Amino acid sequence: MKTMTKGLVSLALLAAAFTVGCGSGSGSADSGVGGSTGFAGSGAAGAGGTGGDVACPGVTTLYTLSTGDSCFDITGVAPNSNDGCMLGVADTGANGLVGQTLPVSYTYDMNTATLTVGTMGSLGTGAIMCNMATLARDNSPTLESDPNCSWHQSDSSMVTMTADNEFDIAVSEAQSQFAGCKAADTPAGGMCTSTWTWHMKKNDTKSPTSDPPCSK
Repeated sequence: MKTMTKGLVSLALLAAAFTVGCGSGSGSADSGVGGSTGFAGSGAAGAGGTGGDVACPGVTTLYTLSTGDSCFDITGVAPNSNDGCMLGVADTGANGLVGQTLPVSYTYDMNTATLTVGTMGSLGTGAIMCNMATLARDNSPTLESDPNCSWHQSDSSMVTMTADNEFDIAVSEAQSQFAGCKAADTPAGGMCTSTWTWHMKKNDTKSPTSDPPCSK
């Protein structure tokens, strides 16, 4: 089974299939509704927007996300996590992820609104509207301490906004096709899956350029 160190590294690796441009602005945009497409940005929170904006059926309050790059704290984990890949998703302390801070990027224009969670998209990227987003990541990372060790990894994450700059993220991560890895870095059977749900909230004192930055 893989070591905890490998789990921490894999969570932070680049999702190479996705490239998202983002600024460092401090403004906010509506992540619930906006524009004729229903994407985030121009609608007033909870009011269904203005003009030709498309309302979100069943959504009574539309929450906002700060645009640009931010740091979000992992403030808690749901009790039903299954950490088959030994990522430390439900653990606290130096070797755990609960209590750590992740970079989050939110970009908006008149046609789309994109949310990215984790260092360079480690937990996925995707469109957000009506307080919800489905994020995806699929690539073949290598182990930082052993570049000869590689595997295929895919992440699917469902984000549900719960307040302004606050959300739950339910993640399923699958790892397989291990090659060149030591026995300690290879799961039994050559594959594993971790599923978990984190609650995340914006950290107003840290930024991705802080020293140290949020970098998991």
